[in-house]
Amino acid sequence: MPPHNNFCDTQLPVELNFSGVNTAIEVDVNSNTQRNQACGTKNGSQDTKVIQHDYETVLNIIGFGTTQWIMLVICGLLLMMVINETMGMSIITIASQCDFATTSVDKAIMGAASFIGIALCSYVWGYLSDTLGRRYVLLYSTLGGCICSAISMFIPNFWLYVFMRVVVGLFIAGPSSTTYAFLGEFYTTRHCAIVMNYASLFVGIAMVYVPAIAWLVLSMDWSISITESYAFRPWRLLTFFNLLPGLIAAAALFVLPESPKLLLSLHKKEEALASVNWICKRNTGKDLDQFGVKEIKVERLVESEITVSSSKSCFSTMKQIWQETRPLLQRPYVLNFSICCIIMCGLFFSSSGMGLWFTEIQNRVSLNTNENQLSICEIIDATLTLNDKENFNSTKLCDDTISDKSYIDSISLGMCFVLGYLLIGGIIKIFGRKATIIGSMLVSTTCCVALFWLLNPIAIVVCFIIFLTMPGLCVSLLGSAVVDLVPTHLRGKAVCICFLLGRTGSIFGSNIIGVLMESYCHLTFGFFAGCVLLCMLLTLSLPI
Repeated sequence: MPPHNNFCDTQLPVELNFSGVNTAIEVDVNSNTQRNQACGTKNGSQDTKVIQHDYETVLNIIGFGTTQWIMLVICGLLLMMVINETMGMSIITIASQCDFATTSVDKAIMGAASFIGIALCSYVWGYLSDTLGRRYVLLYSTLGGCICSAISMFIPNFWLYVFMRVVVGLFIAGPSSTTYAFLGEFYTTRHCAIVMNYASLFVGIAMVYVPAIAWLVLSMDWSISITESYAFRPWRLLTFFNLLPGLIAAAALFVLPESPKLLLSLHKKEEALASVNWICKRNTGKDLDQFGVKEIKVERLVESEITVSSSKSCFSTMKQIWQETRPLLQRPYVLNFSICCIIMCGLFFSSSGMGLWFTEIQNRVSLNTNENQLSICEIIDATLTLNDKENFNSTKLCDDTISDKSYIDSISLGMCFVLGYLLIGGIIKIFGRKATIIGSMLVSTTCCVALFWLLNPIAIVVCFIIFLTMPGLCVSLLGSAVVDLVPTHLRGKAVCICFLLGRTGSIFGSNIIGVLMESYCHLTFGFFAGCVLLCMLLTLSLPI
């Protein structure tokens, strides 16, 4: 803008003498033209000014369409891969127990291996997703996870296999913690929570997919001998089917755009505009220009939350990570964020930690030959006694079969997740997100306590499934709450930290069961019920 002066405010006179009308008018026109060029008139500035549209407004203009459905499916496949590679170990630990000669503690370590990798690397992927891009992180972490998972199929040694599963976890930490942030940034606020929930529907689909595919693959009785001590058996082939959704999602990520909202928060206006234009073309078949959108507002950041570092040293990088994370540990985010992290840890502790043992426990229940009806802990004690007798008999062959009832129970668990995700969207509309989370945890706690006294086998399965399903449903709801509680440039890191602690809860949950359940069954189930109850009480304080 030119500096303000009297020349700019002065109206030049028009000299009307009949002897030189043309000359005077020509001079005045030229003078006014020069003045407008130097100072700029009010009308001129209105003509050249480009209107900046808010990102939310642009999404409303474009509307919900093809891009949103594509994003939902692809992100759903990414979530499926994470579930397949983690919860799928609940079946592989049983099917491989003869090949690896595993004990209950070994199974706990084996099942928790992927969660260890996720916990170690979640925050790194979160940091990279906020700085390099969400699509970039999802693409390469998913490909890395698929490659390492394929390699693990051929590993004959138990501890080497566990190590490779940890490496798989290091990679799938990317889709585990970044998918929700990536998905949510392609939707308007009014669609975000419900879409997040329906994306999590793929978690239920994965919970059905894993036992269904396992039932098909493990029913085959073949073995390819590679060496005297190593044979390629059906449970190894099962790993390929578990990573298949990840391969499909990775292929799609090659053509999908980066999150426009993230690009705006990084002040990459041209790239953000191109990304939004990609969405517009897929949804409407038109360019943004045809809707009058030529520029999108960048997200304004609080000055204290902006850090710039040009140094590439390790110390400087770590310092920058801390500086960019520090806002989460300060007002106004620290209290609510900390509560969300504790609740997420408890949800994973209960749902995933115990969920890794669901097939194992149901397999023991199905093998119970006692004619009298027993509680779940009495059945576990009875199978422990039976195993001790079989171990004493050295001629007894190892049995790693999984009963058909166990597959059916596991599929039923997955179907409950699918049904829950289908219904919970409508429930959220009626009661709200907070009341839905609290109600789900209350039902879960009640069912867990009921397991102490239930004797009917069907009732035991139903209550056990409900106990695991309810906290699992709350994970996606809490994830969407974290996204809403922090600004865009902190969301990737916030979700990663939250899920990091959640996966840590899975590790502790799985190993506590492996160590304590056979000796202190009632104490174990009581501890898990108390954990869910504590999470419910903490949720009461969240502004969601």
